[in-house]
Amino acid sequence: MDAGLAAVLGATVGAVGTGGAGIVAALLTRSQARSQLSAEYARFIREPRKTAYTAYAEAALRDHSLLTDAGMSLTLAEGAEGARKAEHITQARAAYETVATNDADLEHRYAQVAVEGPRTITSITVKLSGALAEFRGHVMICLLAFEQQGSCSSDAIELLEKEREKSYDAYLDFLRTASEVLGADGIRRFHE
Repeated sequence: MDAGLAAVLGATVGAVGTGGAGIVAALLTRSQARSQLSAEYARFIREPRKTAYTAYAEAALRDHSLLTDAGMSLTLAEGAEGARKAEHITQARAAYETVATNDADLEHRYAQVAVEGPRTITSITVKLSGALAEFRGHVMICLLAFEQQGSCSSDAIELLEKEREKSYDAYLDFLRTASEVLGADGIRRFHE
C-alpha cells in the first residue's frame, strides 16, 4: 500500500469515526432529554392527580362509613323491640340521608378523578362508585322494609354485610391503583 492511499484511508476512518461519535452523542443526548422531559411531566401531573384521588377516596370512605353505620343500626334494629328498635331505625335513616346529601359531592370528586386520569384509575373509580351504589341500594331496601313492615328479612340483613365488604374491597383497589399511578415517575411509567 502506498503512502497516499494510507493517508486517504486514515482520513476516511477518522472522519467516519468522528461523525459516528457525533451521531452517537446526539442520540444519547436526545434520549436523556426525553427521559428528563418525561420525568418532569410526571412530577407536573402528580400533584393535581394526588389531590383529586385523595379527595375522592376521603368522600368514598366517608359514605362507606355512613352506610356501614346505617347497616349496623338496621342489624341492631332486627333484634330490638319498641323504642330501642325505633331509635336504631332513626339512626339508620339519618346516616342514609347524609349519604344522599353527599351524593353531589361524591359525583363532583368522581369527575375530578376522571378528568385527571389515566383510564386505569377511572375504571377502578367506576367500580368503587358502583359498589357504593349497590351498598346504598341494599341499605335502602332494608330501611324501607323496617319503616313499612317493622322488619327486614335475614337474607337482606346478611346481604348488607356482603355489600359492605364488596364496597370496601373496591375502596382498597382504588387506593392501590391510585398509589401505583402516583408512583409512576415518568421513567418507569404506569401502564395506562
